[in-house]
Amino acid sequence: MGLTTPDWVVLPHGTFRELGAQRVLDAMVYRLGLPMVLKPDQGGSALGAQVVRDAGELPAAMVGCLAYGETVLAEQFVDGVEVAVAVLDGPEGPEALPAVEIVPPEGGIYDYTARYTAGLTEFHAPARLDASAATAVGELAVSAHRLLGLRDISRTDAVVAPDGTVQFLEVNVCPGLTETSLLPMAVEAAGRSLGDVFGALIERAVARGSR
Repeated sequence: MGLTTPDWVVLPHGTFRELGAQRVLDAMVYRLGLPMVLKPDQGGSALGAQVVRDAGELPAAMVGCLAYGETVLAEQFVDGVEVAVAVLDGPEGPEALPAVEIVPPEGGIYDYTARYTAGLTEFHAPARLDASAATAVGELAVSAHRLLGLRDISRTDAVVAPDGTVQFLEVNVCPGLTETSLLPMAVEAAGRSLGDVFGALIERAVARGSR
């Protein structure tokens, strides 16, 4: 199964030296349009990630993003319902937990501050999606888990566009467990205990080791 993603380009730091910064920035706007999302190609917690809505903001945004890595991933911005879907491996294979809907502060994005400041972001678990969209995001998360050869646990981030298309953003292979993290919300929405979930994962890991 293919995954639908926003249009994107990967820009190593050296590209700016080779082609010239302004040429690269102009090409980015031509290719992706505005607004666009910039983020480092590795890392976590949305460090360095930002939405650029005006071409004049792009140079400073690129510098800020490159402070966290040598390569920038630039994506077309997709408006819609932002969701995170946890996937757990079980006896019958990977299964998706209920999607968690993320509603950042008005006019803001789900950046580092929005993630870790209690009460700043609104969450809905399960997400406020119709049945077909809820099924689609679960299937996408399981497909990403399988396609990437992941094991035990993962969390897929996606956006449900107004036309119902589910746009795949990325997969987190080490979901957080803080008071504002999404995995515990998904586990609770599924009517399960976080201790039981991790206990089962540990048992599976021990069984693998003994084999």
